Amino acid sequence: MKICGLSVSALLFLILFSCSKDDGGTIDGPNESVIDFVAIGEDTERVYQYSYNSANEIEEQLDLTQELGVSNTYITLRQKDNLLSFYEFDSGNFSLIQKDIATGFNATETNFYRENDERNILWGTNDENTIYLGFYEPEGSSNFGLLQIDNTTGSRTGLAIEEAIQMSFQPVYHRGKLWLTYLDLSNNYKIAIIDTESFSITRLLNFGAFLPNIFINDEDDVVVLKSIQGENYSYTIYDANSLEPGVEFSFALTRYFDPGFLNGRFIEDKLYYYVFYAQPADFRFGPAYFDLNSNEETLIDFISIALQVENELGKNIQLTSQGIDEENGIFLIGYANLNNSTSLDGGVIAVSFEGELLENIELPFVPTYFLTRQ
Repeated sequence: MKICGLSVSALLFLILFSCSKDDGGTIDGPNESVIDFVAIGEDTERVYQYSYNSANEIEEQLDLTQELGVSNTYITLRQKDNLLSFYEFDSGNFSLIQKDIATGFNATETNFYRENDERNILWGTNDENTIYLGFYEPEGSSNFGLLQIDNTTGSRTGLAIEEAIQMSFQPVYHRGKLWLTYLDLSNNYKIAIIDTESFSITRLLNFGAFLPNIFINDEDDVVVLKSIQGENYSYTIYDANSLEPGVEFSFALTRYFDPGFLNGRFIEDKLYYYVFYAQPADFRFGPAYFDLNSNEETLIDFISIALQVENELGKNIQLTSQGIDEENGIFLIGYANLNNSTSLDGGVIAVSFEGELLENIELPFVPTYFLTRQ
């Protein structure tokens, strides 16, 4: 059973049935831009943390399997500030391995929850001291709830969210609040906001037929976009502490995003995000942005960029992960090489917000997650 996340075995399968490298290989491009990121990735055996800063010429690769004991079959990865949390499932038990990338602190909660006939676990998230599991209870039903597990005492507390829902989406944890997006039986999209200190529903937002997307802005507040299946867009900014909504703003984007968390950023008067291309296409997704002043969407010609990378590498690639470096104005796209049937390697393509290829960084593993800078 899996909560979510990219399985290395699934990724290898995809590579094998899709169509000696040097670390740090680059493709010439504008060199005035600073490229600065931290990525998590895997090969066929291990999990890695990779840090790169072009300005300081810093390049560091850490073996998290050796350092923490993280298996490359972990089922999902969560990030809260600088805390990384790897969820694993083995022999009916869930375990959690944590690392603070700023302090180096790490901890392991082995077998913190055993699979049973009482609940069907949907996803997990956590902070430094507490684990939260979304579930259906009883198993086989669609009664949506939340289980709180104290890492220190092991005590458990359940909270009913709503009976008989259609679907629960991945949670967003921010400033002591869990934002839980789900679809009820009447086709209403809702967000239950859970205060983790009191462990109670502090606010329930009902969007009706409007599909909500959530991300955090540069002022650390919560932005909720809403649309009717990708049209009639507006957004509301909620104060992260008081949860009070700001002024709603409408705009003319026509673009569908899956409900729940959105890998997007507001920068000045533009919304930056990724789009999935209509298939068949050479690649699955690429970067884009929407100008709120002109009400115009710009699709970066990423297919041409990726084909250029393939040509320089002499290899076919498959895109695996998405990142946005807000500070330096860069889209980060992880990829896997498809030409090696016995190993997993890949790299990172850095593209400016203006659509210029800045660098291709070759790696001896496949990047599957880019850390959000705090």
